[in-house]
Amino acid sequence: MKRLSTIFFLMLSQFCFSQNKMLDSLENVINNYKVEDTTYVNLRIKYTARKLFLTPTDTTWIDYINKTLDISKHLNYPKGIAISYNNLGIIHHYFKSDPLEGLDYYQKSYAIFDNDPKFNKYALSVLTNIGLISLEQQEYDKALSSFRTLLSNPENKTKYITEFYIANVYGDQKKLDSSMYYYKKALVGSEENKQLLYIANIKTNLGLIQTNAGYSEEGLKNTTESLDLIEEHNIETLRVPAYINAAEIYLKNGDIEKAEYYALNSLNLNESLNNLYTEKSALATLANVYTEKKDYKNALLTYQKHIVLRDSLINADRKLEISRKQIQYKADKDRAISQVEIERQKSIKNASIVGGSGLVLASIIGFVLYRRKQDAVSKSKEAEFNAKVSDTELKALRSQMNPHFIFNSLNSIGDYILKNDTQSASDYLSKFAKLMRLTLENSEKKEVFLSDDISLLKTYMDIERKRFNSTFNYSIEVEANLDPSNILVPPMILQPFIENSIIHGLSHKDEPGRVKISFKEESDMLICSVDDNGVGRNQSVTPENKKSMGIAITKSRIEIINKLKNTNGTVKITDKPKGTRIDVSLPMQLAY
Repeated sequence: MKRLSTIFFLMLSQFCFSQNKMLDSLENVINNYKVEDTTYVNLRIKYTARKLFLTPTDTTWIDYINKTLDISKHLNYPKGIAISYNNLGIIHHYFKSDPLEGLDYYQKSYAIFDNDPKFNKYALSVLTNIGLISLEQQEYDKALSSFRTLLSNPENKTKYITEFYIANVYGDQKKLDSSMYYYKKALVGSEENKQLLYIANIKTNLGLIQTNAGYSEEGLKNTTESLDLIEEHNIETLRVPAYINAAEIYLKNGDIEKAEYYALNSLNLNESLNNLYTEKSALATLANVYTEKKDYKNALLTYQKHIVLRDSLINADRKLEISRKQIQYKADKDRAISQVEIERQKSIKNASIVGGSGLVLASIIGFVLYRRKQDAVSKSKEAEFNAKVSDTELKALRSQMNPHFIFNSLNSIGDYILKNDTQSASDYLSKFAKLMRLTLENSEKKEVFLSDDISLLKTYMDIERKRFNSTFNYSIEVEANLDPSNILVPPMILQPFIENSIIHGLSHKDEPGRVKISFKEESDMLICSVDDNGVGRNQSVTPENKKSMGIAITKSRIEIINKLKNTNGTVKITDKPKGTRIDVSLPMQLAY
C-alpha cells in the first residue's frame, strides 16, 4: 500500500477552507498589537495553526515560530513554549523530512505538557506526532501501541483521527480487513464533525485498501469522491498523496493511461512541496506503471530511484538514532523523577533532624536503604537500556542487508536490459519480485525457520545461475537428524558468503563451478557451511583491502547475537588448494 502522508494537525479541533478573510483579519490584529504578552503569543499561535498547513512551502515559518518561542521564554509562558516546540517539530518532521530533528522538538514539547494535567489535550497531540514517526519508520508495533493508548484515553475528543492512524498501520501491514474497519469508523467520526480534510484523506486511503482487497468498484467510488473534494475545496495538502493513491487504483483497474497521468502529476506537484516521503511513494507507483507498460528500462531506473530514496528515509542509522533518542528520553525522565524523590527524602531527613536525634538516626538509615535501592534500580535500568540498544543495533544491521542485497540483484536485471533481451528481463524481474518479497519479509524478523531460509537461498541461487549462464551448480544438504521446520536461524545469515563464492570465486573459473551448502549439528551448535571450488581468496581479482560489506555485517550480527544471548557463535574461513570454505557456528535454537 502506498500510504498517504499522514495529516498532522497540531492542536486543531476545527478547520475551515474558506478562511482567507479571517486570516487577513487575524494578521492585522497581530501587526497592530503593541504589547508582547501572553495574549500576543496566543494570537501568533492561533495564526500559525490556521495558516501553517495552507502554506507548507513558506520558508519563513521557522523564523516566525522561533520568535514566538523567544517571546514565550521571556514571559516564562509554558503553553507558548511547548506549542512552539511542537510546531518546530512539525516543520522539521514533515516539511523538511527530518524526523530526527522533529523528534527532538516533540520530546521538548511533551516534557512541558506532561508536567501539568491541564495541558493533557495538548500532550495527546504531541504523542500522536511521536507515534507517527514510528509509523513512518515502519516500527509498526510501537506505532500501534501509541495509537491504542491514545484511543483509550478518555480525554481524547478526536478519536476518529486516532482510528485513522490505526487504519494506516494495518494498511501498511497488509491487514486489509482491520484497515477497512478502522477507516470506516474514522469516516463516520469525520462526517459527524464535518471535517472535510479528513473525509477526503480517509476516502482516498480507504479506496486503495478496498481495491487491494478486491472491492474495485467501491474503491474507485471512494477515490473519485476524494479527488472531487480536493478539487472543490482546493485541498492542496492532500493533492499529491491522493494522486499517488489514484494512480495505484487505476493501475489495478487496468487503466494505464490514467495511472500514468496521476503518477507523473504527483511527482511534478511534489517538486514545490519537496516532501521526500510522498516522492518515495510516487516513484514506486510510477515504476509499477512502467512495468505494466513493459517499459522495463524506465521501470528499473524509477525503481532504483525509489530504493535510494526509501533507504535514505528508512535506513538503519536513522532507525537506530530514533530508537536511541526514545530510550534515552525515557531514561532521562526516570532519572529526573528519581532525583526529585531523592530531594524529597533529603527534605524529610532535614525535618527529622529538628525533631530529635532518634528520628535523625531513623531517617539516615532509611535514606541509606533508599539509596541502595535506587542504585540497584539504576543499575537494572542501565542494563535494560544497554540490552535495548544492542537489540536496536542488531535490527539496524539486519536492515542494512536489505538494500545491499537488492542493489546487487537490480544490477543483474540491468544487464539484460542493456542487451535488449526484454523477455529475459521480464522473466528475471518476475523472479526478482518473488525474491525481494521473501527478503523483505525475512529481514524484518529476528529469527526465521531454517526451511524458509533455505527456500530463499534456493531462489537466489537459481537467479544467479541464470545470470551466469549456468556456469556453476549448487547443492543444499541438511543432516538427516535435523528438522529444518523446527530450527530457528537469523535470516539471510549465509547469503553474503554465497554471493562472495559466486562473484569472486566461481565467476573467474574457466571450468564449471560448484557451491555446496550444508547444515549439521555439533555439540549443540548448528554448523552452516558454504564450500566452493572457486579460484580462492588469494587468486580473486578483488583487492585485498576491499572487504565485503555483507560479510562484515554478518560478523557484526553474530557478535551482537553472542552479546545478547551469551553464546559463542563464530565465523571460520578456510582457504583450500582450490576454493574456499566458510563455517558459521550458531547456537542450536528450536521453535518447539
